[in-house]
Amino acid sequence: MADLALDDGFFESYAHGKIAVPGLQELADEMRKELQEGSGVVWLKGPPASGFTEAQIKFFFLAVGEAMGNTIGNYGRMYDVKDHGGSYKKERIPVSQTRATTGFHTDSSAHNTMPDIVALPCVQPARAGGESLVVSAAAIHEELRKTNPEALALLYREFIRDVVTPGVGKTREALLNNRFPIFSQGLYGPGVSFRYMRYWIEKGHQEADLALCDEELAALDTLDMLLSLPQFAVQFKLEAGDQVWVNNHMVAHNRTGYEEDPQEPRHLVRMWLST
Repeated sequence: MADLALDDGFFESYAHGKIAVPGLQELADEMRKELQEGSGVVWLKGPPASGFTEAQIKFFFLAVGEAMGNTIGNYGRMYDVKDHGGSYKKERIPVSQTRATTGFHTDSSAHNTMPDIVALPCVQPARAGGESLVVSAAAIHEELRKTNPEALALLYREFIRDVVTPGVGKTREALLNNRFPIFSQGLYGPGVSFRYMRYWIEKGHQEADLALCDEELAALDTLDMLLSLPQFAVQFKLEAGDQVWVNNHMVAHNRTGYEEDPQEPRHLVRMWLST
């Protein structure tokens, strides 16, 4: 490892099998099974970041991802999640480039770009805050089916999403075509799929001048309320060297707001995978 030039060129050209890593495929297969057939979440603890460089952490992360599937490159193979000082409510930028709490969501607002797995290793945690939260969308779907089937039916409608994912056109036609349901059956694979970020839905309908009706807004309120309940949401803190992997069809994730250390700013790296 010490002899490798772990630079941007290496990370861009790396392919699974290029470097032999003992036990890598077995680990990736076990993780993929848990993500696709189990809880939909893998929290990989360590190794301690103090014993590894940022480049070495990224190499291990990329190697596991490539052993599990294919990277999706709209933001690059590995995308640095850092605060850039902006506001996603004032600029058309991803929430990941801000310090704000994200709200429960799945990744990608583009109809034709759907990561199966979203993964994040922590290079440097925040000074305070920045905890991760995850919720099973299947559990929320079942709760809605039992307690509010009318709201659930509305969430199967198609909703417009504002276009922020790179590689997607910014025209009005592209905006109007960028509509899909929050819950769906069989649209992205077998079983229930979940695609959600409320802000981009409301912004998309505003941009299209097609207002959401009161019943739809009430259904979104009900969904947000259930996602935030402690009996559904699990909260945890990623320390330096930790990784979290989530099934982007089954699991909604969130991040609390955080305080930055100017000397050691919070830094995560994100990967989108297709399996």
